[in-house]
Amino acid sequence: MSMGDMKRISSILILGLLALSAFAILPVSAQPQKGPGVDEVIIEVRASGEVGVGDVATGLLDAYWKSLSPAVYAGLPEDWKQNLKLIKNAGGFNGLVFNPAHDPDNPYIITVGGKQYFNPFAIREVRFAMNFIYSRKYIVDEILLGGGQPMYGMPQPSNPRNSLVEDIYAEAGFSPEGDFEYGYNMIQDALTKAASELGGRLEKRVDPNAPAGFWWYFDGEPVTVTFLIRIEDERHEMGLYIADQIEKCGIKVERREITFAEGIRLTYYTDPKDYLWNIYTEGWSLGQGINPLYYADYAVIFYAPFIGLMPGYQEEGWWQYENDTLDEIGLKIWLRQVESMDEFHELAHEVVRLGVYEAVRIYIVETWEYFPVNKERVTRIAYDPARGLWSEWPLYTTKTTDGTFRIAVESAQPAMFTEALNPIGGFGDVYTMYGVYVAITDDGTESSPVTGEPEPYRVNWTMEKKYHYEDGQVVGEIDVPPYAVMYDTLANEWVEVGEGVKAAVKVVFNLTFSKFHHGVWEDMNDIRYAIAHTFEWATLDEPGDRKYDARYASDLQQTLPLIKGFVFREPNVVEVYHDFIEIQSDAVTATFFVPWTAWPWELWEAMDWIIVNNGSVTGNTYSWNKVEGKEWLNLITEDHVRDLIAALEEMRNRRHVPDALKGFVDPVKAIARYNAAERWGREKGHMLISNGPFYVETYDPIRPYMLLKAFRDPSYPFTSDYWYYKYRVVREVIEKIDAPVSATTGSDITVKVNVIEVEEFPEAGEAPSETAYVTVSLVSPEGRTVFSEVASLVEPGVFQVTIPGSATEGLAEGSYTIKVSAATHEMAPYAEVATQEIVLTAPVVTPTPTPSPTPSPTPSPTPSPTPSPTPAPKTKLYIAAGIVIIIIVVVAVFLLTRKK
Repeated sequence: MSMGDMKRISSILILGLLALSAFAILPVSAQPQKGPGVDEVIIEVRASGEVGVGDVATGLLDAYWKSLSPAVYAGLPEDWKQNLKLIKNAGGFNGLVFNPAHDPDNPYIITVGGKQYFNPFAIREVRFAMNFIYSRKYIVDEILLGGGQPMYGMPQPSNPRNSLVEDIYAEAGFSPEGDFEYGYNMIQDALTKAASELGGRLEKRVDPNAPAGFWWYFDGEPVTVTFLIRIEDERHEMGLYIADQIEKCGIKVERREITFAEGIRLTYYTDPKDYLWNIYTEGWSLGQGINPLYYADYAVIFYAPFIGLMPGYQEEGWWQYENDTLDEIGLKIWLRQVESMDEFHELAHEVVRLGVYEAVRIYIVETWEYFPVNKERVTRIAYDPARGLWSEWPLYTTKTTDGTFRIAVESAQPAMFTEALNPIGGFGDVYTMYGVYVAITDDGTESSPVTGEPEPYRVNWTMEKKYHYEDGQVVGEIDVPPYAVMYDTLANEWVEVGEGVKAAVKVVFNLTFSKFHHGVWEDMNDIRYAIAHTFEWATLDEPGDRKYDARYASDLQQTLPLIKGFVFREPNVVEVYHDFIEIQSDAVTATFFVPWTAWPWELWEAMDWIIVNNGSVTGNTYSWNKVEGKEWLNLITEDHVRDLIAALEEMRNRRHVPDALKGFVDPVKAIARYNAAERWGREKGHMLISNGPFYVETYDPIRPYMLLKAFRDPSYPFTSDYWYYKYRVVREVIEKIDAPVSATTGSDITVKVNVIEVEEFPEAGEAPSETAYVTVSLVSPEGRTVFSEVASLVEPGVFQVTIPGSATEGLAEGSYTIKVSAATHEMAPYAEVATQEIVLTAPVVTPTPTPSPTPSPTPSPTPSPTPSPTPAPKTKLYIAAGIVIIIIVVVAVFLLTRKK
């Protein structure tokens, strides 16, 4: 979110073998200019990945802003491949989300327009069975061509903390191959039970032409589910395969093969009780999804209803999926109402367990894809080693041979973007976020590619904390000054907190201001207004409050009460007092609420004006979010811009001063702001006025085409080489696992791991690692971790662990997995993972030989000794060791999640 980088959901919501170095560097300029490395970025549209990658290979584009599966690259001509630098995206995953809506008085039926339908996915057991009726291994091997790995729940399997929840998947019986018979029986049992409760309205009817030999019928019609299947990528083939498997269970499937825009609209922007869909092939790209620091947060985001990502999406008046237990536990995690890491992990484990068994959202694969970049024209580019180009770094750091960076997004429809561009309900997909938002805005903090934690960017801070726990709640011991203020949304004014208020944390922020793109200097009033705006739109003052948005408030109404007061010290210091404690990280504690905004206050006020009062030019009614019957506010839509300009004129003519700024801004200063914003809108044709390294010079929705120009104003604080000097980024690379391919249970197993340290930024180089954090685990065929230990350095580049016989004694025979991870440190935001199979067999027991009878003492030849029985030769099983390498790096700090 724009305020305080509170982007564990949105600032949230949004995939490792790196083909080449993550950072290619040019010599540093002696006097680098202000702003980014290129003078302009041209954004165009391509209809498919095949077209996009071809244009990159032939030089028509410099990069394609969508990662593509290995299958797309497999058939390219060799001369095209030679022109490409492939950048890995290992931060994404695909899965299914179900519509579980049903009538209030019936757990099976949904009534639409007077007609009743049987919804099989209103039944938990049917949803859960969907984990078994297909093979994730088939999807990875045959559809993704190896570009991913099976995924069963959140967090992603590449997250080091995934080991803490693997027992849930083993207990559930999940496996890469699936178990169709088990899932089939679960579905039949659930539907048979429903049929008995529905008094004959639900029944099986034999049909020799049906894949199952029958169909389920309700009220004389086949039970049919609507499956929204995306067509732009491998989710198309995945969806068709799963649809076939569903029909083998006796449920008909209407396969709606749709584009990105239609899928997003139907799934996330319609009321579930309208029953327009049953299943959707979801795809997400997560900023911190594989960062161990945030694994529990993402479990809460994708499983707990209060966040607003479960069907119903906390939209007022819509049917809502509800689960009080998930919300209760999820809130404790979200607000960090825990006293120890053990408690934290226990709560996270329970959220994942409940989410897996509720199965409103299930996970199928973590995807490994690649962005194509033209390596002849692009001479330097930094990127996120987990998400690749879907991050802040590329547009900040890219240099090309001619100063122009030409990219394309993917869209099968004429529009360039399918989501609106507004700072509350917009920038919700990967293209608007990583193609536009990160280019034109500066947030208060950025995340370190080294630690994954928030670091100063436009703000820096000092922090003091003092607290204790009472009944699991943080109790602050720092006195909040009585002159500290909070914004009263009912009185519409700033009020002092008074005596006796205490907080757990005091953070003093120093803010680095510069000019906004329209030439006006940022100042404390932009911060003051933005804070008030956050409270205003997240607080329902009275029924029908026009300045309240339920979807926006769904998370903030839980977190804002932790803020105890603000002190504004001109010209650029803000003190924030709050009760949020992140026990894993002081940096996350400090940046819980960062006083910052990327947008000038007059733009915020103009947006509020037309949402509250409607558009005076067009007569449109507006909303921050996509809502039936209202315009989804978009700062680049022509009619919306006309209404915003008219709002600025009206406010100027009224000499209007916003409530939050009364006493701080006089009408003369307000009018100057309105004039500057109006000039911008008339000259540029859009209202994207921000503070980042680029600004939008041109947007043409007809072509479609967008031109970003570098913001070179002397007030801008960063040069193109800022990141060059700031970080040294390295990754630990597993070169080899030296372990046997078979062993007997109860015997020691020595595992050696060869690791090199690769420096990727600012210079390229490598050497045998001496400091890597290496862990070695033994995983059972069912997915249980039966042993795990940190490896010891035995010589430069070689780490070793001995799995003791006591860890394998008594284990069942079978194919086990030695899993190795290597990272720069224990809580590093990325790690490389490699695996090798090992077959464990029971030791051979040699029977005790039966002694020969003692011969009678009569003269006779000496008897020949009876030979001892020879043990049957042990069958030797050989399995080729397969190594799967994943490099996972995460940079953006407060969980950036986007739909793809």
